[in-house]
Amino acid sequence: MAKPFEVGSGRVRIRGILADMPSPHRQEQIESWVDDFCRSAGFLNHASPAREFAPEILVRFLSTACAARDVEPAEVEEPDLRSGLLEGVARMATPESVRPAIPALCGAFLAEMEAQGRIAGGRSRGLYVKALSEAFAEAASDRPKPIVSPVSKIGRNDPCPCGSGRKYKKCCGRGE
Repeated sequence: MAKPFEVGSGRVRIRGILADMPSPHRQEQIESWVDDFCRSAGFLNHASPAREFAPEILVRFLSTACAARDVEPAEVEEPDLRSGLLEGVARMATPESVRPAIPALCGAFLAEMEAQGRIAGGRSRGLYVKALSEAFAEAASDRPKPIVSPVSKIGRNDPCPCGSGRKYKKCCGRGE
């Protein structure tokens, strides 16, 4: 049986996959940024059902974004943020009523981090995260995606796909 983690290695085994743990400094920096945001006027004026869950959501969002390419919080880019939202936060157990407000909360967080001089381009990245609302709603939904066949069904009177030029019912579909 695999050990869940190796002491001092900086790596952790999650579901059998060996992954890098965030450095204690990076995690502390993320938590500090989230705490500062939760005390800011921008957050206090943000009327959202997600306010109660904001610290956990934002820490998961930024931690997952940083882990995508193993970068510091100030160096995250749009693909990292997409990963943080759709792979990190979407998998969290949050109430159904809170989910629609999460992308806007993450966007407001990024904009505030730019205002504080911590993330360059935070406003534009915040708008990008807000634009992922539909993809987030799909990723966070509890119901599975329907399986759609990439090809349409062949009708009896359609040309046969074998290329003979005859109708399907007179060619390959004869036994059906």
